[in-house]
Amino acid sequence: MTIDQMVEEFQCPGCVLGSDTSCGSYNYDANELRCISHVCGTMIGFGNTVALGLPKGFNKTGWHKDGTPRNKMSIRLYPEGQKPAWDHLNVPVWAMEENGFLFVRTFAPRIDATWVDVIEGGNMGMVPESTIDVGEFVDEID
Repeated sequence: MTIDQMVEEFQCPGCVLGSDTSCGSYNYDANELRCISHVCGTMIGFGNTVALGLPKGFNKTGWHKDGTPRNKMSIRLYPEGQKPAWDHLNVPVWAMEENGFLFVRTFAPRIDATWVDVIEGGNMGMVPESTIDVGEFVDEID
């Protein structure tokens, strides 16, 4: 899958700027590994902003420290054969395999930052055993 296809699959659904990379705002940043123009435009109830292209457990944007909902999230896209450089500073916490992709919530505790990593062809064997397998309880997630 190309980067443009991954952006259209995982970032464009529900984006307020357009539904594909021809929206006029598409801005893939190779350092950020994502379209940096992406803005989530869908809410489930008040303040529960979601990225429609991501599965449950990985689609909620969360909240700012002041209590307001975020409408952006850091989604890093890795085509087949690429993966994040996880270590003790960038820790995979939650992961789930779905439809040939590995979805991982990665946390950087030193700087209080999170990402959703989408890895084409990824599998649970790529993450440490301590990573929680969301697939075991995904039906419990709202």
